Amino acid sequence: GGSSISVALMDKVLAVDRDAPTVTVQAGARVQAVVDALAELGLTLENYASIAEQQLGGFTQVSAHGTGALVPPVDDQVIALTLVTAAGAVLRLRVDAETEAERRLFRLARVGLGALGVVTELTLRVVPRHLLREVSWIIPRKEACDPTLNAAMIRRHRHVRYMWVPYTDDVIVVASDAVATDP
Repeated sequence: GGSSISVALMDKVLAVDRDAPTVTVQAGARVQAVVDALAELGLTLENYASIAEQQLGGFTQVSAHGTGALVPPVDDQVIALTLVTAAGAVLRLRVDAETEAERRLFRLARVGLGALGVVTELTLRVVPRHLLREVSWIIPRKEACDPTLNAAMIRRHRHVRYMWVPYTDDVIVVASDAVATDP
């Protein structure tokens, strides 16, 4: 038999530092709960996927990427984490650790897929809250596969996502761009 660990009840937003700006959360905190807590302070995560029920621990461990080519994947936002190893050691790892060995371990653990232990707490950089305007349209599949057109699309929009409609030649393009900043 195997064992299973759940961090579902470790779901708190522990601290928000508006000056840094960072947020520290328990690994079981859901993306939507973190975004809601940050919104009250005029902040948000720099990048997050459309599935808001994901837990931050798993979301960062798999290097979820969202849809912006120039927006870094979510693990790049992680600046510190607490890792509990199989041996029961509790490691507090930071991007700015004193030694190269500690910084390397942090980089490995940041997207460790659970292989190095269970992430129980995370500190992430956050950004000012902003609004996005989303526009959708349909293009032929051949156009969606054209590298020159794709490069232009990625340069033109903050977020771009393609959704092919099976058994058709249609590809739905969804593009989003920042239109305003909350006060």
